[in-house]
Amino acid sequence: MGTRSYDLFWGSILRATTVSHRALHAVSRGRLGRSFPGGAQVVWITTLGRRSGEWRTTPLLAARDGADWVIAGSNAGQERVPAWVFNIRAHPEGSLQEGDTCVDVRFTEVHGDEAARLYGLLEQGWSAYRMYRRNIQRDIPVFRVSVRA
Repeated sequence: MGTRSYDLFWGSILRATTVSHRALHAVSRGRLGRSFPGGAQVVWITTLGRRSGEWRTTPLLAARDGADWVIAGSNAGQERVPAWVFNIRAHPEGSLQEGDTCVDVRFTEVHGDEAARLYGLLEQGWSAYRMYRRNIQRDIPVFRVSVRA
């Protein structure tokens, strides 16, 4: 649980998956890779880098909660928190793309019972989220993503 070998293995898998997903998205002009096997929804979030000041776009699995989206900084169950989490904490406004639709959003970190409920929605869409929670010692940051009016 939370071992260096686990982090190296899953970190390599996550990086390879992300690179492949970016390439598939670019080559197909966003028509392919809109969901993972089993139906988990893929969204693309764009956040402002807290140190670089540059916009960064990241593919993530997400779940719906009414009109909002839910994302989590699980980082495939690695102990390290993903960089996009720090970007959102520093700059909570960005954008989210689902399929052909891109909207301006606000990211709100949730805690306690609300975080547990929303993380449960992610687990319903992609069962590996249960494994991620079991394998790490840190809290997994959970965010509600709301369209800005």
